[in-house]
Amino acid sequence: MKRFLPKFSSALTLALLASAALATPKDTLVYQIASATASVEPAQAVVTWDVLPVMQMFEGLYLDNFGKYEPLLATAFTQSKDGKTTTFTLRKGVKFHDGSTMTCADAEYSMRRTLLVGSETSQAAQIRANMLSIASFTPEVKKTYTFAKLASMVKCNAAGQLVLTLDRNVPSLLDSIAQVYIVPMKTLVAGGDWSGTARDFGAFLGKDVANSVLAQKPVGTGAYQFVARDPSRFVLRGFEQYWGGAPALKNVIIQKVDSDTARVLALQKGDADIALIPDRDTLAKLKGVPGVKVYEDLPTRNLTGVVLFNQNIKDDKLLPAGQLAEDNIPVNFFSDIHVRKAFAALFDTKTYVRDGQQGFAQARNTTLPPNNWADDKTLKPPAYNLKTAEAELKQAFGGKLWTTGFTVPLETYAGVGIADVVAGIFKQNIEKLNPKFHATINTLELSAANARLLGGKSPFGALTWGGADPDTVLRGLYSSGGILAAATNIKDPKMEQMLDAARDTVGQNARKPLYKSLLTYLNGQIYAFPLPQPLVFGATVSSLKGFPEYTKTNLFKDLSK
Repeated sequence: MKRFLPKFSSALTLALLASAALATPKDTLVYQIASATASVEPAQAVVTWDVLPVMQMFEGLYLDNFGKYEPLLATAFTQSKDGKTTTFTLRKGVKFHDGSTMTCADAEYSMRRTLLVGSETSQAAQIRANMLSIASFTPEVKKTYTFAKLASMVKCNAAGQLVLTLDRNVPSLLDSIAQVYIVPMKTLVAGGDWSGTARDFGAFLGKDVANSVLAQKPVGTGAYQFVARDPSRFVLRGFEQYWGGAPALKNVIIQKVDSDTARVLALQKGDADIALIPDRDTLAKLKGVPGVKVYEDLPTRNLTGVVLFNQNIKDDKLLPAGQLAEDNIPVNFFSDIHVRKAFAALFDTKTYVRDGQQGFAQARNTTLPPNNWADDKTLKPPAYNLKTAEAELKQAFGGKLWTTGFTVPLETYAGVGIADVVAGIFKQNIEKLNPKFHATINTLELSAANARLLGGKSPFGALTWGGADPDTVLRGLYSSGGILAAATNIKDPKMEQMLDAARDTVGQNARKPLYKSLLTYLNGQIYAFPLPQPLVFGATVSSLKGFPEYTKTNLFKDLSK
């Protein structure tokens, strides 16, 4: 079969991989970040700097554009009255990066593969949880989850449309569909991936595919195609046969630069077009700098900041459950509701907004994003109050914690200055409350911090979370079947019933009061609490156009010079 050969030479590849010593060319984007890209397998990637290149190389049927779903590889869809059957009409004439033409068979294979592979902390697992209510492939699930069942759920019809037939209506279906990336079936099968048949179905069931053939040699339909990578760079080139037209910027280099100072200097010199700015203090210093454009108050996406508590920490350096000591904490430290309530009351939101966000943040009252239709502004979140914190900690662990004391480890992330502010607020107020209370601060690379969080090793942590439908947000944060279950270890049957009832009810008007009850309950349990919502900020070279639109889609094709 004739294959399309990407039009780049070895000399160009070497040039792109070389250290940037001069201002970037007009047709090239250099984006400096603080963490390396790990896996770009689309079924596995969940970490920010993995998802970023994935979104450039791969596409789904629909795009989540600032909470609005726009057609991508599908042009339209219809649904049955009960919402269980959805039929997608596919775009014609779409080319993969290897030159092959996308067919319904590719879409069918991609959807089936996403519902088959991926570890419990993968993107695929989150999609399965949302679409199929499968938290993990337990022995019981495996008895009924067969190839025949999967094939009946996802199949092409005689008209070449992709038909998805589920056991129930899924209100947040498009939220998941937007994250199911279409890949070339023949390329994957030839590389030793799942055959697409029952023959090796069991071998790929829940398989960690972070190092798949697709992760090694990505092939998608996106506006950018893979060129090369090394531990500090990921290089992309504009796809000339892209169905939406070749992008304005022909080359993209995503560089890992550990030093905040080095990234800022690169931006000032024009050696970087976009640089990750750690905090608003640094941003303020860039205002008025020749050649640099500062953005202070861009709209926020359907995301929100949340502090999560882990009720069963997977860290053998900690004490056994229930055992207290001044120089440590037990693994079940945050299973005590009094501890959770105290820590929420220890967080000074005014200081956070002032010092961490320079005043550019909105107060939050639930852990839903501010533009979510189910958010309820009448609810009251935890409030900063040291007396409340003291009263709660005096009740924790049967009243023993106040006398024994503790030392809680706090984690910050390299290149994310706001994490330092969060940790600093907690440390100051924890140690202010009782001389036997202590906090230590460790700085981790973002990818390592994410690995600890998803591995259940972090006692608690701040992260950004979101989604267009409230079920996506709340189930991911709180459910024992959610993507963050390992990070929280919440076991609450009442909450699970409330989540299911709100999800399974048809219609926003009918669902909204159910979410109000659920959010009221969650505010009382303090499994997590919301951080004030920051407005998006950033800095680019002055010549870069389209950055506000880019912050809505995260697609480099929206940028130009």
